[in-house]
Amino acid sequence: MATSVLVTGATGNQGGSVVEHLLESDTDFDVFGLTRDASGDRAQELADQGVTMVEGDLNDNASLKPHVADVDAVFSVTNFWTVGYETQVQQGKNIAEVASEAGVDQFVFSGVGSHEKDTGVPHFDSAEEIDQHAQDLDLPMTVLQPVFFFQNLEAFAEDIVEDGQLALPLEDGVALQMIDVDDVGHAATVAFENPDTFVGEHVELAGDELTLAETAETLSDVTGVDVEPVHVPIEDAYDSFGEEFTVMCEWFNEVGYSADIDALEAQFGFEFTDLETYLREHGWEDKEGMASVPGWVKAMQ
Repeated sequence: MATSVLVTGATGNQGGSVVEHLLESDTDFDVFGLTRDASGDRAQELADQGVTMVEGDLNDNASLKPHVADVDAVFSVTNFWTVGYETQVQQGKNIAEVASEAGVDQFVFSGVGSHEKDTGVPHFDSAEEIDQHAQDLDLPMTVLQPVFFFQNLEAFAEDIVEDGQLALPLEDGVALQMIDVDDVGHAATVAFENPDTFVGEHVELAGDELTLAETAETLSDVTGVDVEPVHVPIEDAYDSFGEEFTVMCEWFNEVGYSADIDALEAQFGFEFTDLETYLREHGWEDKEGMASVPGWVKAMQ
């Protein structure tokens, strides 16, 4: 079992969740957090919690090598939404190559739900490129594939709370699987605690599955606002939501994720968060205003 873990994206949402759960684990992990600026506020907060913050750049293999050489395992996440397709793929390949050269005991990669399928969604395809490259390196790898994040709803908070509308380019009756970012960190930690079980596994992660109408009903119950589901036609969505998000929703309408939530809970040994629980735990009963950046950008960090 790995006892020291380097977490990329440690100051972001996914990496931060992994750090939190590693620190809470009954296993005595030494947690290292990769950041470009160890003097930043969030990096300092993590250092105060016992994380060894180290500086490195996913674009520069030489900056990664000494830190990867010091650990048993690596958690890898990269962000399509902030760096774009080509850079994300290269960053993912870089950390995988460095981990392979160092001979780490376990490499946990966080991709995207169903990224191995021919979806035509660019940020799914970029995750698959990274995954395939890591497999070619014969890394002792665990691949976690989270679906649509609950945190994405933060981007629509103003419309939901002030206007009483949840508008998405999802067809009537289409069920969308969703997950709390925190559960990704929990799942990654379980994988690090049980490498014999999880090395070699690809696991799609989800905590709930709801139609747009069911999501709006849950939002209504939690916020006290009468939230109406609005099914935005795909042809109208490109201008409002952008091409990447709209193409993803087209795939949701036509195919969609396929995680087995009950089986996941048995496999990982904990109950994944449902939407109502997430909303109540994240202040949606008193929600005001809109997130400063799109929720799907924040969630992928």
